[in-house]
Amino acid sequence: MTREAKTIPVAVTKAGAWWPGILYCAAIAGASLSSYLLVKQAFALSISTLMWAFIYSILLANLIPLPDVLRPGIEFCANSFLRGLIASQGLVTNALIWLTMGPGIVNALAVILFIFFGSVWIGRRLGLSDSLSTLIGVGTCICGASAIAATGPAVEAKEEEMGLALACITLFGLGAMFLYPFLFTNTVVGEWLANNLNAYAIWVGTGIHETAQVAAAGGALGVASEALAIKSIRIFMIGPMVLLASIVTGRRRSRRTGERPRLTLPAYAVAFIAFSVLGSVLDAYAAPIAALGFDWLTVKAALTNTIFKFIFAICFAGVGSKVKVTAVATIGVRSFMVGAMMAVLAGLLALVLAIGITPFIPTSTP
Repeated sequence: MTREAKTIPVAVTKAGAWWPGILYCAAIAGASLSSYLLVKQAFALSISTLMWAFIYSILLANLIPLPDVLRPGIEFCANSFLRGLIASQGLVTNALIWLTMGPGIVNALAVILFIFFGSVWIGRRLGLSDSLSTLIGVGTCICGASAIAATGPAVEAKEEEMGLALACITLFGLGAMFLYPFLFTNTVVGEWLANNLNAYAIWVGTGIHETAQVAAAGGALGVASEALAIKSIRIFMIGPMVLLASIVTGRRRSRRTGERPRLTLPAYAVAFIAFSVLGSVLDAYAAPIAALGFDWLTVKAALTNTIFKFIFAICFAGVGSKVKVTAVATIGVRSFMVGAMMAVLAGLLALVLAIGITPFIPTSTP
């Protein structure tokens, strides 16, 4: 009798092949988190951990040939792991935010739709691809890096396009972070908003890109929590906007190719919405759940402030490891032009809308 060869399950083989690349991306994420903390402490700048992960991974991938053993894990981080993380983020996004924000909801939705479609329209006329224009749009109008990470796979964006969109959002969002409080306190903008800090919070929460940037600009005048409340509406829109972006880009692609339009609903975007509903239930019943021994609010804070940010950095290290600098150089200038225009338009529209509702909101002065 001959002994049968012992086989290893495919799933186990794949999982084993992933680990070198995952650990490589985790090491980059660790260095990125350290850079974020150092820069924030030394210069009071909130350059996200994701941006640092992107910078380090791009530099390493383009300066040093990466061993083949890392590639399966890098691919896993940049694709499957990223999609699963985006879906899981719905847990810390409360779907009931719509019931608490009053007129600020209208402002946020108006900016979201105008900037999204405006970016696609302007980007096409400046020669950008539909996917890059879409990424700049959602990064500006939703929540920066997280929105870019969520939308990229849905619109089949290249890694280089995700990197360019992220760079645009980081650069112009940082500018807005310093500019908004200066304009409110030193120019006629403060008078336009009746020197009402609640109106300022709505402007900041509606117009600035990244969550950390919103917190910094709001915190400069003592209204960080109010600005972040408005911002949370935009964060919740990640799931719906991913679905919208996939439909819009799919239709544009079908017009170019002549193929029949296909309705694509990314599973991770649908899961994000479902998890956000679950998250709202956990929030609503946090007290009785805590009595049973599970402190959901503490877990949610850890997920929001630390765990998800670090894992996002791992995923973005995977995405950045696939970027070719030569491909970035060919479209860099035009993408920054679109990013600048969208940042200015978002700020102006958010300001006009904030001025419009100022008479109808409670007054809070410096």
